[in-house]
Amino acid sequence: MGRALTPDEEELRERRRKALPSFLEERMLVLADFAERLELQTPAMITTEPERYLAAIDEFMRRQEIAEDDRIWILTRMGYYIGELLVQRLGGRWFLNEIPDSRYFLHYVVGKFSHAANPSAMVAPFEVAAHFVAQPPGRSLVSLVSEVESEVLAI
Repeated sequence: MGRALTPDEEELRERRRKALPSFLEERMLVLADFAERLELQTPAMITTEPERYLAAIDEFMRRQEIAEDDRIWILTRMGYYIGELLVQRLGGRWFLNEIPDSRYFLHYVVGKFSHAANPSAMVAPFEVAAHFVAQPPGRSLVSLVSEVESEVLAI
């Protein structure tokens, strides 16, 4: 079960529960806009077929110098994209982590993966994206996503 939530945690949990549908809808619009800005073909398909866009996004991101002013913009897009890619690859879904005292308590995560041995395995895509965006040019999205996928499957 877990510990009792504080009043602030209860309030935040309710806000994030209510915001989840908007968050999920926003991700589709944000990713389609991102794919369009990168001039990728059929940008609207990025949430249903994220694998198809991996090489192009990897190539684009590999050489980017990310200015502090652009960090949140790109981190948001990469977080949504990494989450969608893992959802598709591992048969998972987005949800709010409501496990008190867990590392990503009250964060939107992806998990409940049908292809993972551990049904409680989850990934915080925006944390993965923050790690990715913090790397210097030469970073590899393909390698990072493969590493995260391997870790989930090994759990």
